[in-house]
Amino acid sequence: MFVHIPDHFSSKLNFNLQKTPVSITDRSSLGWVVLGWVFGTLLLCLGVFELFSFITAEKVDGQSFIVVEIFSFIVILIAIGLIIASFFSFIRYKKFFFDGKNFTIIYRPALGIKHQLTESIENYMGVRLRVLFVQSGLFNRSRYVIDLYHKDPNKIVPLYISMKNKNIRKIWENYAKMFNLPALSVGDRGLIQRECSDLDKSLSELAKEQKLPFIASGKFPAPASVIVDEQFKATSIEPNGIYWDIFSVLFLLVAVFSVLLLTAGGVYLTIIGTAIPLKYWIFGAFLLLAIIYFSMKLFNSYKLIIDTHTVRVVTTLLGSAVAEESIDTHKIENIELAYNPTIDRYNLAIISDDKVINFGSRLPVNDLIWVRDFLIRKLIGN
Repeated sequence: MFVHIPDHFSSKLNFNLQKTPVSITDRSSLGWVVLGWVFGTLLLCLGVFELFSFITAEKVDGQSFIVVEIFSFIVILIAIGLIIASFFSFIRYKKFFFDGKNFTIIYRPALGIKHQLTESIENYMGVRLRVLFVQSGLFNRSRYVIDLYHKDPNKIVPLYISMKNKNIRKIWENYAKMFNLPALSVGDRGLIQRECSDLDKSLSELAKEQKLPFIASGKFPAPASVIVDEQFKATSIEPNGIYWDIFSVLFLLVAVFSVLLLTAGGVYLTIIGTAIPLKYWIFGAFLLLAIIYFSMKLFNSYKLIIDTHTVRVVTTLLGSAVAEESIDTHKIENIELAYNPTIDRYNLAIISDDKVINFGSRLPVNDLIWVRDFLIRKLIGN
C-alpha cells in the first residue's frame, strides 16, 4: 500500500502491552486542540473588530490603509488557518491493536479514507529510541519517542512518547526485553543496535568484553572548535568562541527587521500627527523583551567536565554557571551522537538508565565525533 502514515501524533503515549488483546489510539492532545480553537477564535474576533472599527470610523487625512486593513486581514487569515488546522489535527488518528502475535494499524487521515495494515511481531527489527526536536514559535523542547521499528514506515508502532526524559532509557530497555528484540538508536553511524543481553552493562563492562565500536579518533590534537583543559583531578572541554549557524543568523535577521519595522511605524505615525496607541507600545515591549531573552541564549556557552566520579555538563551565561547536569561515571551505559532530523543537527548524548544529558549541539559533527571518542577513552582508561 503506497500510503505514507506519520509515525505518531501524540506528545504523550504509553502502550501497555502486559495484557492482550489490547489497543491504543494515537492522536493530537484534545487540550492543545481546544487551546488552538480558543486562541484562533480570539484572533478572529480581534481581526474582525479591528476591520469593522476601521470601516465604520470617520476617515481622516493621513489614515493608512496598509497599517489597519492589511493587518486585520492577516490576523483573520491566521486565525482561520489556526482553527482549521486544530480541527483537522483532532480528526486524524491512528489506532493500534495487538493480540499477542500481530499488530493491526488503522489510520484515519484528516482527509480521505481509512487504511488498515496487519503485521506480525516477528517482522519487526527492534525497539528504537529517538529524540525529536519540537519547535513551538520561539520555544523548543525535546520529544522522546520509543517505537517498534519496521523497514516499512507505515508499520512503525509507537510504544511510548513523552516530553520528559525521566527513566526513558529504562523504559526503552524494558520494551526491548519484553519483545526480546535489539534496542535501536539513531547515531552518526546510522542505526545502532544493542542486544538485550548487553542492555544493563556499563560502558566499562562493554569495553572489557570488546563490544564497543572501533574508536578512530579522540587523540590530540583536538579540533580547533574546542578547548581541552586537562588538570590533575578533572578535564574540561568547551567550545572555542561562539558557534554561529543558519538558525542564529536567521533569528538575528528577523529580530533586526522587527525592530526596524516597529521603529518605522512609530516614526510614520508621529509624522502624520497620529498618537501611537497603547497596544502598539505593549506589543513593542513584549517583542523587545523576547529579542533580548533569545539574543542572550545565543551567547550561552557550556562545558563538559570529566572527573573521577562524574561527567557534568555546565551551562554558562557571560561566564557564570546557570545550570548543571551530571551522571555518575559507573552508570554511563552509552555515549553516542544523536541526530535530530528536524534541525539537521547532531549532539553528544551521554546516557544512563536514569537520564540522558546532551552536549555540543552547536559544534560541527566531525568535532563532536572527536569529543565522543575522547570522552570514551577517558572513561575506559584508554
